[in-house]
Amino acid sequence: MVTETDAEVIVDNGVIQLTVNKSNGRMTSLVYGGVNMVGRGNYDMNTVREGAGLPLPPADNGLTIRREQDFVDIAFRHSPSGDMPCWLIRHHIVRTGEAGVHLAYSYDHPAAFHGFRIDQHRYVFYTAGDTFTHASVPDDVIGTPWREAAAQMPTADELSRAPMVMDATYDLEGTGSSYPRRHYTKYDWAVYMKDHSLHGLYGNGYGMWAALPNLEAFTGGPVRQDLILHQTSDGPVLLVEPHATHYGAPPVRVEAGQAWQKTYGPYFVYVNQGDDPRAMRRDAARQARFDAHAAFYDRLGVEGWAPTAQRSRVRGKAQIPGVPNLAGAVAVLSDNRVEMQRTVLGYSYWSDIDEGGQFAIDNVRPGTYRLTIYGDGVWGEYVIDDVQVGAGQDIQLGRMLWTPESHGRSVFQVGSPNRTSVEYRNGRDFRQYGLYKTFHEDFPEGATYIVGESTEAAWNYIQYQRAYLVEAPEGTVVPENTEGIRLFDFGSAGSPVAQGYERVAQNTLYGIGGFGLDRVVASRDRGQDGDLQRDFTVGSQYTFSVELPNGDYQVTVISGDAIAANKTRISFNGGELVDLTAGTGEYAVHTADVTVDAGRLDVAASGDGRINAVEIVSADAAVPVLQSLSIDGAELVPGFSAFRSDFAADFHFDQESVTVHAVGRGGAHVAIDGVPVPATGLAVPLDGRHSVIEIQVTGDDGSAPTTYRIHATRQELPWRILFDLDGAPTPGAQATLSVGLAAWSMGSALPVPPEESNLTVTINGEAFVWTFQPDDARGATYRSGCGGRTYRNEFTFDASLLKPQGNEISLQINAGAEHLWNEAAYDSVRLEIR
Repeated sequence: MVTETDAEVIVDNGVIQLTVNKSNGRMTSLVYGGVNMVGRGNYDMNTVREGAGLPLPPADNGLTIRREQDFVDIAFRHSPSGDMPCWLIRHHIVRTGEAGVHLAYSYDHPAAFHGFRIDQHRYVFYTAGDTFTHASVPDDVIGTPWREAAAQMPTADELSRAPMVMDATYDLEGTGSSYPRRHYTKYDWAVYMKDHSLHGLYGNGYGMWAALPNLEAFTGGPVRQDLILHQTSDGPVLLVEPHATHYGAPPVRVEAGQAWQKTYGPYFVYVNQGDDPRAMRRDAARQARFDAHAAFYDRLGVEGWAPTAQRSRVRGKAQIPGVPNLAGAVAVLSDNRVEMQRTVLGYSYWSDIDEGGQFAIDNVRPGTYRLTIYGDGVWGEYVIDDVQVGAGQDIQLGRMLWTPESHGRSVFQVGSPNRTSVEYRNGRDFRQYGLYKTFHEDFPEGATYIVGESTEAAWNYIQYQRAYLVEAPEGTVVPENTEGIRLFDFGSAGSPVAQGYERVAQNTLYGIGGFGLDRVVASRDRGQDGDLQRDFTVGSQYTFSVELPNGDYQVTVISGDAIAANKTRISFNGGELVDLTAGTGEYAVHTADVTVDAGRLDVAASGDGRINAVEIVSADAAVPVLQSLSIDGAELVPGFSAFRSDFAADFHFDQESVTVHAVGRGGAHVAIDGVPVPATGLAVPLDGRHSVIEIQVTGDDGSAPTTYRIHATRQELPWRILFDLDGAPTPGAQATLSVGLAAWSMGSALPVPPEESNLTVTINGEAFVWTFQPDDARGATYRSGCGGRTYRNEFTFDASLLKPQGNEISLQINAGAEHLWNEAAYDSVRLEIR
């Protein structure tokens, strides 16, 4: 039964009741067994125009309802826009008697439209109420089993009270949570796609499951991993995420002049009831087979769907000379002439290879593909392009002789080329946030592997550029009983207020208290970067006012966001607009001399309208504080604020000193260890891994000095491999060092800066630099990756560089770089001589 109102479409098949908003095509509820499972079902994506814009057709958005005898298809059509210059159709499909909803969506980019990129698109089910309490996700076959014991999620309330230590990563200590791990993060619940077909939530006798009958449209092929579900401070979410740039996956890029069409799905979100979670999962698993819905999907005929009769089987036999058993190897069909893990525009299919080398890949759409074969412990891949697949065929590719990569006689090998870091220390526990905290306990002198002596436990599964957080203790230097100082900490009504500051929440209105906003605005609390900067008020146009005695003041505004770029504009007392621009995780600080002549200071905010703090100091106030503080070659974390006491900074492992620039306000004297800081700065030695630099500021009145501290930490030592040869290399011989990474990426889930990163490999003093582009440095490596050709390199050099004894190879992350933070998850390292 279908019911339409002016605002909604309601479909009731006797088992579920689905409601869709007619204005945007979004699900607003899914009722099953009298319980609403979904607060909203939201298709979201991150897209951006690339290149110049081209003319687009007039907007023609709209919802259509297709009614057939045994199903209803609600389709919403989005018109092309500047950042998404293509037609997008989203489907919610309900079938008679089924406990669930089928989802599908398709893109159609005509060649006449301009280019764009997609970093992520997915369907998100924001669950309703408190029905779901547990997650059902299979463990990684390569890691320590842990998910069943951690199935009960922390509650939304526990997450709301837990500090966020990284994007979507919470420290539960002190919350009373029964979750068995200290940290909860959505990234620990990611899965590899190779054998994945089902994930879900359950609780209170109900289950909701994402059943994926085929993964052909998922980007990245079988080695890709991504997010599937997690708890939030508002309740659990269930994801169907065919594309994202986590874990080094590339974005979808479509250029002007390029016609592109791709259909994602259909997928099936299934709901059931029961008291046994395992039985509920087995029931849901029946919905995740390709043949469970194939006939229905053929009849449904969503645009871009390839009917079963047109799909083909592709078979072959792989052989490696001298290797009788190929069990564990995988055959993949993917975009032609593209690395399989970088397939985003087309479709991918894969199959395990049996002991004898036979494989069969079923249900392949017609097209032209690359065939890739890879296997555990085998260097390189077998690749052939231009594999033609017609409609309804049984294609026999025949015998394929696969010769593993070899560059001569092997001198040593660390690890096995299996696309993971599982064999190294902590490798089986790679899905556990916070392992960096134990690195210095395991490797107090850094990681050194001695060939012939060391085991794989001498090599950590990740090489860190920093095995620590760049953070400083909370603290302020607000003088007591000093007239002429007003300090305001902006943000939410419930977040911490910096010591010595007054709270300005989103609803602190100007009035009796003598300060406040001219209207209620929004606020955000990111839970990181310190009490002063973690939260802020935000609005497109609003004013903060505070009553002050007439006179001259220095007014400082701090504006930034831990997880987003910021473009805020401010003005003082209706004066000239000032831009406060900051990148993600940065904070713009602007100080101005302002005259108050009407008993009140007005600070107006516009643009992004973020304000973290306002600091007001009378020109007549005798305050022994810093006016400015900076260091050469690094940034202070958090950014400088005159009334914050502690800052952090990190430096390269071999940096011996840092030049500190510090100026006291109003001529106050500044010294470090009793030595005055000149206008050109003062060089201060760095001692050991951690140094604390104390800066003392004194006035002329003989009062006690104000003390600031810079907590300086030097980055990790390069990792080393030490080895001897069994004799001098033959004159004219060549050596090849092969380095394979499971992943190379940012050490957090923050946006990747537009800078090249590097791994510098030094062989007996000669450096070889391996450069990575920004798009290849995505995701947090502590969760490992499953890299392909992008993360393998061969360094070939004259073997005379080697010695019979005492050879050293070192690996350093980001030599010569200042602003990056990367981690390398190692797969394997091998040296050969020919």
